[in-house]
Amino acid sequence: MMITVDPHSGVPVYRQVMDQVRFHIAAGLLGPGDELPPKRALAAEPGVNPMTISKAYSFLEKEGVVGWRPGRPLIVAHVSIPYFW
Repeated sequence: MMITVDPHSGVPVYRQVMDQVRFHIAAGLLGPGDELPPKRALAAEPGVNPMTISKAYSFLEKEGVVGWRPGRPLIVAHVSIPYFW
């Protein structure tokens, strides 16, 4: 999964990450049960702090978009995401 971040867009970086994860799911690039990349690996691509990715993942988990399993990677939840956010 490729994430791009624009630090000058005025949108917080964690929000950009959340929107792009949702886009990957809505576009069918990620499906229910697919694993999300580890926080550190995803943070290395755009060069952001791993805690920023952690914050984005945390909000996605609260929204029910992803699910957490102890000792395992985050997975895409079995829910549909509306085309509007």
